[in-house]
Amino acid sequence: MTLESNLQKEKVIHLDLSNFTKVAIGTSVRDTIEAMRNNAHNCAIVIADGSLVGIFTDRDILRKVVDVPEIWDQPIENVMTPNPITVNSNDAADAALELMDARHFRNVPVVNKKGVVVGALTHYAIIKYLADHFPESVYNLPPNPDQVTGQRDGA
Repeated sequence: MTLESNLQKEKVIHLDLSNFTKVAIGTSVRDTIEAMRNNAHNCAIVIADGSLVGIFTDRDILRKVVDVPEIWDQPIENVMTPNPITVNSNDAADAALELMDARHFRNVPVVNKKGVVVGALTHYAIIKYLADHFPESVYNLPPNPDQVTGQRDGA
C-alpha cells in the first residue's frame, strides 16, 4: 500500500490531534499565550458553552500581538480567528491535508458529527503518522531528493 492510498483511507480521528490548548472565551491574550507556551502548543482552540468559536495560533501572535502591548490583557476574542474552518473527525486524512495545503493552514480544528471539538490537526500529526506507519519510506529519504552524486562514495 502506498503513502497516498493509505492517507486516502485513513480517517482524521486516527491521527494525533492532541497538539492544541483549549481556552474559554474571555481568557486574556496573555493567559492564552502562557497556556500555549506551558503546553508547548502552537495553537489554542477557543470555546464558548462547549462550542468552537475561534482559533488563535502562533501566527496570530506574530501578526496581531507581539508588537502591541496593550492587547496582552484584552480578551482572546479580540485577536482570534472567529468561526474557523474545521474538518470532520471522519474525513479522510488526504482531504484534510489538501485543505491545509490549499488554504495555507498549519492548524485546523477537528470536530465530530455533533460539532464538538475533538482535537486539532497539524502537519506534525500527518508526518508523525507517516513516519510511524512507513518508517523505511520516510527515514530513508535523502535530505535533498533531487541531489544525485557524481560518483559513488566508499570503496
